[in-house]
Amino acid sequence: MTKREKLTALAFLIIFALGAFPRLVGLNWDQDQHLHPDERFLTMVGMDIKWPKNIKEYLNTRLSPLNPYNQGHSFFVYGTLPLFLNKKLALVLNHDNYDDFNLLGRQLAAFFDLGTLILVGLSAKKLLPGKNWLWAPFFYSISVLPIQLAHFFTVDPFLNFFLVLAFLFLVDAQKSNRPFWLGLSGIALGAALACKASAALFCPLILFFLIIKLKKEKSLQNFFIRGIVFSLTCFFSFRLFQPYAFTGLIKPNPQFLANLAELRSYQNPASTYPPSLQWVKNNHLFFPAKNLFLFGLGPILGIISLLSFSLTPLSFFKKRKNLFLAFAWFMVLEIFVFHGLQFAKPSRYFLPCFPFLCLTNAYFINSSVFLGKKKLSPKLLKAALFSLIIILLVWPLSFLRIYCQPHSRITASAWIYQHLPTGATLSCEYWDDCLPLFLPNNNPAAYQKEIIDFYPPDDAQKWQKINQQLAKVDFLIISSNRVWKPMMENPERYPQTAQFYQDLFAGRLAWEKLAEFTSYPGFPPFGKP
Repeated sequence: MTKREKLTALAFLIIFALGAFPRLVGLNWDQDQHLHPDERFLTMVGMDIKWPKNIKEYLNTRLSPLNPYNQGHSFFVYGTLPLFLNKKLALVLNHDNYDDFNLLGRQLAAFFDLGTLILVGLSAKKLLPGKNWLWAPFFYSISVLPIQLAHFFTVDPFLNFFLVLAFLFLVDAQKSNRPFWLGLSGIALGAALACKASAALFCPLILFFLIIKLKKEKSLQNFFIRGIVFSLTCFFSFRLFQPYAFTGLIKPNPQFLANLAELRSYQNPASTYPPSLQWVKNNHLFFPAKNLFLFGLGPILGIISLLSFSLTPLSFFKKRKNLFLAFAWFMVLEIFVFHGLQFAKPSRYFLPCFPFLCLTNAYFINSSVFLGKKKLSPKLLKAALFSLIIILLVWPLSFLRIYCQPHSRITASAWIYQHLPTGATLSCEYWDDCLPLFLPNNNPAAYQKEIIDFYPPDDAQKWQKINQQLAKVDFLIISSNRVWKPMMENPERYPQTAQFYQDLFAGRLAWEKLAEFTSYPGFPPFGKP
């Protein structure tokens, strides 16, 4: 190994450590309180399912104890591969209990996201010249959204890993006439589909790849062979890792299809499903773009991403080189537009944009450095790049603050136990977590609870009931903005409820604010306390 290769390897190890630290610190951020709703549901399902005796029982949808449908969970639309991996690991490590299962899942999600970081590096090394490929894993290591999602046991980090693995195998397939690498790409995509159905967005990339191969080789036989190999490996991989989506070898499970249809029914402005309300006024592409720019990437990396996404396609298609970098650019566009046009658009749905965006960002930085060499002295260019790296680190380090201090709900719970008299009646908003939480030597049963449902349509009957409940309440507790924010954003649908919250926060009601607890990102000495 040459000196340059050793330095490059050392630089990558530093980048990996830079990515590992924020992903692994503070994984028990809620101190065993299970405050993430999707994660809480997966943990409950994980506790109910049992590992089958053999592969035959595993594949038997009707009888398998691993099938959530057979364990009292009639609605389950998540990918099963992450759940199965965590269940097996929990059994092996003797962590198959409610408090350990989700923590193990968070560790698994963090390790899979670090695996994605490695795959981004390997992809960049194959696609970018010299040591310039290091920019891609560096950008991914400091991207805030992947760091945030590595702290939750949800399917998205697993989906991300298998999608980038499928992409990497596709890069290898370009150099080989054998269908081996294409088969591996199919297996990886099948695994991604068994994490989340949106992995199907990768399929147009496969079609483009096959068409380009056909145009180059002018062989329909090879085109069909490659297509069959990829399709079969992808299908059987999905069939193996999401077995209960089927009732026979290829027959779809009607219950699984019915669940998907029910899920789609929640994705419209007229839905009465409480979480749907938050998307009614945010049904435009600017909303996810703003969130990704400000919170998923950060302002500086966001500006770099905007420039790279806008400018690099001209180079890709003009020179007809860097085919897979053009593919990466297309994946960013496709994923962003597809999810951005859906009714519900949580930021985690856009996670698969990040590995591919980091590849195009690295290409853009390399091009900029090349131009900078013509106009700047070597010392000045190095100083500029070093300053850029330092500035980029501020944003992810600011978000670490969230995981290095108690969760705001836990802080609020401790305050309640200390300051509010035992036996007092506390309010709780329906569809949010009630406070106080269980804490060591403290039990919420010490207080009376009044659960108020603000989601029914505003009418006299609703508010008669709410006013009766409020009359019983000694202390009004608002656990988060989960209820009041979408209510205030939809005053035409909830005029009286929106006015109630507006008056409450303006101090016009007979309630006095006693305490408020928040947890914001912040880079010392800046940021909110």
